[in-house]
Amino acid sequence: MSEVSDLKLELWLRLQNQTAGMMGIEGGNMHMRPMSPLFRKDSQSVWFLCAPDNKLAQDNAKVYFTVQSPDERFYACVTGTLAVSQDQEKLEEMWSVFASAFFEGGPKESNAILLELEPGEAEIWTVEAGGTQFATEIVAHSAFGDTAKPNVGNHEVVSLP
Repeated sequence: MSEVSDLKLELWLRLQNQTAGMMGIEGGNMHMRPMSPLFRKDSQSVWFLCAPDNKLAQDNAKVYFTVQSPDERFYACVTGTLAVSQDQEKLEEMWSVFASAFFEGGPKESNAILLELEPGEAEIWTVEAGGTQFATEIVAHSAFGDTAKPNVGNHEVVSLP
């Protein structure tokens, strides 16, 4: 994957299947927190469920959301702005068995709120090299004084959505 459009497409596909990532507020006095993205194909946003007292529930907060694939071949940091939503219809649409595990009473009776991440850009890294190629690139760089950076994958900053 060498084209930016390919990396952007890969990011959206990964977000659809991502079970969790880490989110933090820019300049916030808090550690990043695990959050599960809710993604709908018809939306250019990424949604999250949280409790109203969650420190992330700040309208217009600039945030970072990081994702990593289970196979450790894809890493991304998405930046954007959060919007706090009390939209009951959207909450019902996003509700799942996972939400039920964290919020009692279902979408109509829980205190869950939605956070909408409107993404601005993402920095993406992919690891394309297999084990042997990865080792060869590292050895060539370290042992033989190769001045070129190891060629093990791609790295791009892309504008979103």
